[in-house]
Amino acid sequence: MVIEHRDIRFTIPHPLDMPIGLLEAKDEVEAVKLILGAPQWDAYKDSGATIRDFQVLADKVAAAQGFDDAGN
Repeated sequence: MVIEHRDIRFTIPHPLDMPIGLLEAKDEVEAVKLILGAPQWDAYKDSGATIRDFQVLADKVAAAQGFDDAGN
């Protein structure tokens, strides 16, 4: 699945293809970082993203996985 946010196209893996470390994620930030992977996460941070903006991205990632929102 591909989503767009802050003029960046992010590739989100199918839920069953997510990194196994996701099962051990302690919080939403760690989970999104694992889902995106280092290069995409770095591109997001370099885009000037804010804490407020992170929630929008997290909700888009959750929707790509088939959830209504990130659960916050």
